[in-house]
Parts: sequence; structure tokens; C-alpha cells
Amino acid sequence: MGIKWNALSEAEKRKFDKMNEVQKFIYFLLKQFGSSYGWGKENPETSDCSGAVCMALFAATGLMIRTTADDLYKRVFTVTNPKPETIRAVFFITKKDGKHGDRMVAAGTATHIAGILENGIILNSQEPYAKVRQIADVSNWYQNNGYEVAVRGLNRENLARLAKEGKTVSGLDPDFHRYFEV
Repeated sequence: MGIKWNALSEAEKRKFDKMNEVQKFIYFLLKQFGSSYGWGKENPETSDCSGAVCMALFAATGLMIRTTADDLYKRVFTVTNPKPETIRAVFFITKKDGKHGDRMVAAGTATHIAGILENGIILNSQEPYAKVRQIADVSNWYQNNGYEVAVRGLNRENLARLAKEGKTVSGLDPDFHRYFEV
């Protein structure tokens, strides 16, 4: 006995085709559950925080951008007080200048992002792997370490404009093309 992966994949595709954009976004966030953290990556096997969200946005909307948490915060997820039935993300914004990983960041920079699955629940792609977490649990650590937290909704017009411009910071992960046609 075993799993018939081809039949399972076909059934998932039929369900996916019937979903709206918000459901597709959530579905692709969940496809990353348990995947390892990989800085600069955006594929179902490994991604960083912004890569996980950019990949889910592409799967949901067909619009490809690959950018940082800060750029997503300042240019893509600009809707404040978003409704639950919209594509949403939570951002963690540093209140002070300082080191983040191997780089320096200025106060007001969003250094981490997580896609919202439902009210209070996120897919958090952070070392060592992507987990489903409560926003409050993740927020407590960030707030205790000098960050503010902001929930934002997708501005689809901005996403479409940036996708048309070919907005990428460091180019797509070469493995992305194993899973998606662009």
C-alpha cells in the first residue's frame, strides 16, 4: 500500500483551479509547511520569508515579483486594516538602526514577513524551517527585540505594476523554474 502521487496531484490541481486568489495564496503558503529555510530562495522545498510570500503571490495571481520584506511592505502590501477575505501579510519593522544578518538596516525597515493563513495564524518561513505559528507568538519575540508589527493587505494594482516592470531584487532562484512556468 502507498500513496498514488500522480492521482493525488491531479485531485489537488482540480481543487486549486476552483479556488479564488485568497484561497490559492493560502494553499501555496501551506505547501511550504515543513520546508527548509533557504536565504534567497522561493520554491516549495526551500525559501526565505519574502520568497515564501512572493511564490504564494505568484501562484495565486500569476503576477511574478521577487523582492524583499521591506519592499513588499512599502510597495505591495500597502492596504492598512485589510479585510479578512483579502490576501494579507504581517511585517516586523525594526525601530532602530542595526545589524540584521550580514547587513545593516535603518529604523523603519521591515526585516521579516509572514503570509497570513487566517486571523492570527501565519506561515512563518524562518530558520530552520517553515512553521504554522500564531502571530502573537512571533510578535512577542520581535516586540521584545525592538520591532513593531503591522498587518497589511495586498494592493493588487501595485503588484501588477511591479510585475509588469519585472521587479526583482536579486533574480529568481534557479530552482523556481522546476515548479512554475514564468
